Amino acid sequence: MVDMDGYPTISAEEDGLYLTVFPPKGKGKKVELSVVKTELEKDAYKGKDIDWQAVERAVNEATGQQVLIVHEQINAKDGQVFVKIDSDEMSAMLTIVPPQGTGKDVSLDDAKNALTQNGVVFGIKENVIQALVNRAMEARTDSTILLESIEDIVAEGKSMVNGEDAKLELLFQTSAETDRAAADAATVADADKVDYKNVKSIQNVKKGEALARKNNPTNGINGMTVTGKELVASRGNDVKFIFGKGVEPAVGNPDLYVAANDGQVVYKNNKLEVLEIYEIQGDVNLAIGNIDFVGTVIVHGSVGEFTVKAGEDIIIDDVADSATLICGGKVTVKGGIVKSKVTAGGDVTTKYIRNSSVETEKSIMVNEAAMHSTLISGEKIVVAGAKGLLVGGTIAAAHEVSAKEIGAKMATPTEISIGETPKMREEMNKAVEELKNIADQLDKTKKGILFLKDLQQKSGGNLPPDKRDMMAKLTRTQFKLMTEQKKWEDVKNKIETKAKEIQTTKRGKVNCLGVVYTGVKIVINKVQRTITDELKYATFVEKNGEIQVLPYSG
Repeated sequence: MVDMDGYPTISAEEDGLYLTVFPPKGKGKKVELSVVKTELEKDAYKGKDIDWQAVERAVNEATGQQVLIVHEQINAKDGQVFVKIDSDEMSAMLTIVPPQGTGKDVSLDDAKNALTQNGVVFGIKENVIQALVNRAMEARTDSTILLESIEDIVAEGKSMVNGEDAKLELLFQTSAETDRAAADAATVADADKVDYKNVKSIQNVKKGEALARKNNPTNGINGMTVTGKELVASRGNDVKFIFGKGVEPAVGNPDLYVAANDGQVVYKNNKLEVLEIYEIQGDVNLAIGNIDFVGTVIVHGSVGEFTVKAGEDIIIDDVADSATLICGGKVTVKGGIVKSKVTAGGDVTTKYIRNSSVETEKSIMVNEAAMHSTLISGEKIVVAGAKGLLVGGTIAAAHEVSAKEIGAKMATPTEISIGETPKMREEMNKAVEELKNIADQLDKTKKGILFLKDLQQKSGGNLPPDKRDMMAKLTRTQFKLMTEQKKWEDVKNKIETKAKEIQTTKRGKVNCLGVVYTGVKIVINKVQRTITDELKYATFVEKNGEIQVLPYSG
């Protein structure tokens, strides 16, 4: 620390003479009273009524603060008001200088008149003005107030608000929002319960589903300066939004946009569209995850241990290995189907099938070989090509199975069934079971109604309230059960009609252009035959309750 002696200063103010004594620093010397007295005895201060006690106190305390040592008679001076308006005229500041001596205080009217004279007419805060006036009056008895500025913002303008531009309000979660929500959910779940195959969510929408709403531009809100100048706001701009395929205005509401077809809704680069095709440029891997889409899925690669669901078709350029494929339309796997499960509503076409389960309501077309698999078709199964091999597993088709070679020299068990398919049997069993349950419930319901009717007759036509409620409930249940019974009877009749049609047509057959090996079991319309000797160029049909072998008919 630098050593410095203390020192005094004497200053003349409007209300008198002030002495300030600064303390020493470090090893510096304190100001001595005699030094100050000598200074005050100079000609400049002769005739002054010096308060020597105040002088002595200031020297002893050496606070560095002003101490009044000569009190001058202050001339009377009225309080003053000053107004300052900022450059953009959005605020006005009022400053009050308190009166001196017997001068006149600033009143509320004085302050407001000052604002009017300066052109301030809007946004005036009268309560703030009153607080400033009161504070200026308090300064007469509280000198500490004089050390602070008595001023504040007493008027504020109103900012204009320009209108908002037209904007598109999306009525669906974007894929980023959905993926983020899924990720947030995963963070709170147990690590071993997280399904890492469900990493992306496709925004599936149905035809007619609301996608977006156009909010038209709005008018702005005008503003005002404190000087009364109106600030005119501008109206928002209209914006033309880009809509791609699959998006159309709703009927009767041109500002509401809906899906024109089922598909994946995509909003990218300010363009909204609904795609009927979900396309993967490569393999379905952990980066893609499981797929569930209402339209057609195209994979320009292979599908591994993942599930692909599609409302329409599935097209895979390479192989499906350990995959699950489910769709309402066709399945086309340009490579092969290996250790996979396929369920389709349309034709299934592939190069080869191995150790898999394939089921469709339509046909299964294989270009090379189907080995050790379960194949179920609502129409026909054809294994063609250079090999045309059908060996091992269970093969069932409603009308026809054709292959170049069936079975193997090692007598590999291979069962081919024509006619009623496992799915038909399953649906029939379900219908029969449902009808049985409904019949049991109907029987109990009818007995309950008869009991209550008998009770009603015995009681003179009147039933207690609880029994009337029970009667109404049982009646409603009876009608509901009868409706369900009719529905399942229709299902059962349709299956029976289909089965009868299959049995009565001539289409039920198994064709083999090459060799049918021993160990092959053929069932047509519930009539079966096991091949005990190799046969060539044969067509198998059911006639008169037995399987007959005819020359190959294709």
